[in-house]
Amino acid sequence: MEAQRLGLAANAHDLNPVAVMINKAMIEIPPLFSGHAPVNPQAASQIGMSDNIGWENAAGLAEDVKYYGEWIRNEAFKRVGHLYPEIDLPMEYGGGKATIIAWLWARTGKCPNPACGCDMPLVTNYAISKKKGYEAWVEPYYENGRLGFEVHKGKCPAGKESSKIGRGGVFRCPCCGELTTDQYLKTEGKAKRIGEQMMAIVADGPKGRVYLPASIEQQLLANVPKPEEYPDGVIPTNPRWFSPPAFGMTNFSDIFSNRQLLTLSTFSALIPDVQKVIEKDALNSGMKNDHISIADRGDGAKAYGEAVSIYLVFLIDQMANQSSSINGWNSINQQMISLFSRQAMPMVWDHAECNIFSNSSGSFNSLFDRMIKAFSLLGQGETGVVEQIDAQSDCGMRNIMVSTDPPYYDNIGYSDLSDFFYIWMRNSLRTTFPNLFTTMVTPKAEELIATPCRHDGSVEQAKNFFEDGMKKTCSQLYKYVDEEIPLTIYYAYKQSEADVTAQGNRRASSGWETMLTSIISSGFAITGTWPVRTETVAKLKANVNALASSIVLVCRKRPENAPQTT
Repeated sequence: MEAQRLGLAANAHDLNPVAVMINKAMIEIPPLFSGHAPVNPQAASQIGMSDNIGWENAAGLAEDVKYYGEWIRNEAFKRVGHLYPEIDLPMEYGGGKATIIAWLWARTGKCPNPACGCDMPLVTNYAISKKKGYEAWVEPYYENGRLGFEVHKGKCPAGKESSKIGRGGVFRCPCCGELTTDQYLKTEGKAKRIGEQMMAIVADGPKGRVYLPASIEQQLLANVPKPEEYPDGVIPTNPRWFSPPAFGMTNFSDIFSNRQLLTLSTFSALIPDVQKVIEKDALNSGMKNDHISIADRGDGAKAYGEAVSIYLVFLIDQMANQSSSINGWNSINQQMISLFSRQAMPMVWDHAECNIFSNSSGSFNSLFDRMIKAFSLLGQGETGVVEQIDAQSDCGMRNIMVSTDPPYYDNIGYSDLSDFFYIWMRNSLRTTFPNLFTTMVTPKAEELIATPCRHDGSVEQAKNFFEDGMKKTCSQLYKYVDEEIPLTIYYAYKQSEADVTAQGNRRASSGWETMLTSIISSGFAITGTWPVRTETVAKLKANVNALASSIVLVCRKRPENAPQTT
């Protein structure tokens, strides 16, 4: 995007279809419609047909994404809005109707003590609000053997903050004091004996967040039948990045409640409908009827309908990131915690379900407003070219400038993590980009990371795979790069573990070692290293393993007659 902004011809290559679509949405699609007026009837009635004056860059496209985004929200509300009703506020909070912001849930499991056998609340934090002046907490109780939760105002008393003990699935039973073991809950989960129960309701009161007790009516609203059709896939079993499969949540559909799955599927099913509406409005506005798809770089009515729809598909992906049963609740900021707050899918015991149709965090409106603001930087420069290409294969380009950000050895499972977004994206876009969404999940075999689970658990084979692939990649880069232009490689790898050699010596991380060796052995000389601040202060505080900066390696082709040193 920056190369494009500077007036260069921008080409982007990636193996991962999700990354390819992100690049298309940034540098390929907006310039095709740069300077075009919006086509929606509301804007057309105000500005006159085919009046492109004042619509710089992607402003017109953004206006249409906004209009048709509201259209798809309204249509979805007609179908599932009854599952998200307002709530009656008690008189102590002012009375009247209020919008529900979120429902707070606890997973439950049978106490392992045969003499007890009660439904245990598996809760890591009973303090549901720690904001000053709005403190609230929930307390479990039993009535006629049935588990319930009472909501209290004020700070949670010491010793009552959690039923969790230490790491893993270890919880204390509130009835008899018996402890579960991690293995016990994994066994219960795989046998589908872990349930869930609503703890509290968060509503938008006249003076801020209000925490109310759960009601039977609200629980029944959430307990809708699973939709007949929805995208799905198997969650990878790598425990480093994915905890839910160990507790029986083996498919992506398992991490959504039925209400969440129904709502997201409803939005996804509306994409073909809105696409037809946009195309019709584009034709009425005077856009050409050439029937060329956006996949073929069309810029007529058909391509425009597909283009606007693509951004709405991204919005559905963001909604899914905020609407699962492994989304937490931030008791300090009183808001949702996104599923991918870090590059992993952890098990979450007490979770929050956001109201998609509210205006709070995780809602359609909140995510939608943020996305619309991002359009201000798009559509500058000539149209970019984005292709799905394996970095180890020759793309055919020569005498160019290359700037790249390679995978960080074994730190991040890019394709495995991307599958969560890919299944929703593929559900809506596989007819628009049939060549990009041919597989049920993202490509795995060619992906250049050193994960042992793809090599029969062998760390050595994974290391060799990464090293061989990185050398092939750097050899390809050598073919592409112009001798007068430096190659820049962004590398933000940080390895917390050190290897021990056969002689007992500790050595530097395999990721850095492989990266540097591959660069030099391919014929490059490293002429500079620049630290570039790429992380926000908030991220640094939240993640002790985050780097304060990325390192940019500046490389040039080494002359054949360059002197050598041992």
